[in-house]
Amino acid sequence: MKLYEHEAKQLLERHGVSTPATDLQGEVVVKAQVLAKNRAEKGGIRFADSPEEARNVREEMLGTEIDGESVENVLVEQQVDIHQEYYVSFMYDTDFRAPVMLFSGDGGTGVEERDADRLVVPEAEAWRFREFLTGRVPSDELNSLASTLVSAAQTFFEEDMRLLEINPLARTPDGHVAVDALAELEDDASFRHDREFPERSELGREKTERERAAESIDRNDHRGVAGKYIEMDGDIGMMLAGGGASLTNMDAMMEAGGQPANYTEYGGNPPTQKVYRLSKVIMDRDLNGLWHVGGTANNTDILRTMKGFVRALHEEEPEYPIVVRRDGPHADEAFNLLRDAREDLGLKMKLYRNKTPMTQTAEELMEMVGG
Repeated sequence: MKLYEHEAKQLLERHGVSTPATDLQGEVVVKAQVLAKNRAEKGGIRFADSPEEARNVREEMLGTEIDGESVENVLVEQQVDIHQEYYVSFMYDTDFRAPVMLFSGDGGTGVEERDADRLVVPEAEAWRFREFLTGRVPSDELNSLASTLVSAAQTFFEEDMRLLEINPLARTPDGHVAVDALAELEDDASFRHDREFPERSELGREKTERERAAESIDRNDHRGVAGKYIEMDGDIGMMLAGGGASLTNMDAMMEAGGQPANYTEYGGNPPTQKVYRLSKVIMDRDLNGLWHVGGTANNTDILRTMKGFVRALHEEEPEYPIVVRRDGPHADEAFNLLRDAREDLGLKMKLYRNKTPMTQTAEELMEMVGG
């Protein structure tokens, strides 16, 4: 789960990393709390000469949109007297198969285009950071910056983060301060923490009722996966099987002129009940079409999964067009079941096996929707 800046700073402060004061006087900065990148370029960071002026800026900012994300919260902080800007991030590196720190002595805006040094960080140990920083920062700053990096690393490890980025980490007359920060938590470790952050989807907003319902499908039942569901603004329901193919099929649907109502994946041979519950979540909204698509499975019983889908069709009795493209073990029996449902319910449903490319069936559905 991605955190807003003020939430990431709460966790940093808990582990001893300083952040800008919120006891305001003089010049202050007003920051929209959104997950969009490059907020400053889009009017999401503004400066004020006084707390009184900041209140007016805050009111102007609330309710605006940045990259389609509504500004519902604003952070107002004291401006920081920055003498040097560093870039620091912690993440798990698949090449090293270990946690690493990225560090640059030239932080701030545009850091993505500058080189950063990398340090493998198996533990938050001060000597490791001092050794790394030697020659990279002034000697009189070595111990204090290493201490701050230890606290940041402890935040990353102890809060079960997937990513922690501080940019800039500023050197000030009073020490090092995390001027801006972002973090992403590991959802699977949430049971270890007592936090009050609202659950959010991959899109950064709070999870919808349907997303929470889908998430519960896999809870306490690890037979296959059927609970990955992200709600979107379109009107074409997407029941996608497989990982990489799901993303390819999303692209194909948009190229065919359809706007997805959701992103989802199921696979790993989930039981009938789980596929039924996912089907119900997908169909539980106003749709103009439904696309159930996936490649030829080797480890998923098509009949077992289609029984769940057909059960949902019998309950929902959709009137919009449906296209199914699937194949794999017991597909013959599964497609007989689908044909029976089509006849019994009078469904506008076309059925395809692996002789027809998956992406082509997106065009078939959109022709039915347009017709």
